[in-house]
Amino acid sequence: MFAVFDGHGGPAASEYCTEAVHRNIVTSGLLEKSTKRALRAALLNTDEEYLRFAHQKNRDDGTTATVVYANGRDITCANVGDSRAILVLRNGDTVPLSIDHKPNRKDERERIEALGGSVSLWGVWRVEGILAVSRAIGDRMLKDYVCADPEFIERTITKDDAYIVIATDGLWDVCDNRTVGQVASRVGMNNKRGVQEIAEVLAQEAYSKGSTDNITVLVMDLRDGPRSRYTDET
Repeated sequence: MFAVFDGHGGPAASEYCTEAVHRNIVTSGLLEKSTKRALRAALLNTDEEYLRFAHQKNRDDGTTATVVYANGRDITCANVGDSRAILVLRNGDTVPLSIDHKPNRKDERERIEALGGSVSLWGVWRVEGILAVSRAIGDRMLKDYVCADPEFIERTITKDDAYIVIATDGLWDVCDNRTVGQVASRVGMNNKRGVQEIAEVLAQEAYSKGSTDNITVLVMDLRDGPRSRYTDET
């Protein structure tokens, strides 16, 4: 399991997920039947657990969750929120592994408004004028509209695939998928420190482009089976 959790309103939800999501995948009893079912159950159970904790501790924070589960060469990406995962091919082209949950995404806006919520522009599009993501773990005060149900993309890794990049919106706000793929491919060709260097260069690229959000980048090396390195700049 490879994952990025980007907290908002405090660190408690993201820190909770770093242990709870993996635990809930393992204990779901569903992995041998369906990776998607196991990941969905794990993320929803983690959300329920954290909401109970949040009510007890009076916490209103939440977190995104972008989880990539590798079973041999079969990859399943489960996404909640606006962290993002992409596949980088050996030629630098990219394939999306997740679609951001933004409040102004047509289907997300329709879902929120059908539940009685609102989406409005306050600098960026926000649920109830507050939250800039439309799905998250936690966020107890907005839970009527902000669900934790993940969306999935599956892929079987081929010889044409080189890396998976999972990162917070601190990267994606200033770098599009194509730019990230080109940087990863260029740095990877130098092959000095492998995916660790790719992660660091991507974080620096976001910083140099003026990103003011926290930047976490995790890079999986697919060329000899899934392996990873990451960098985290706050």
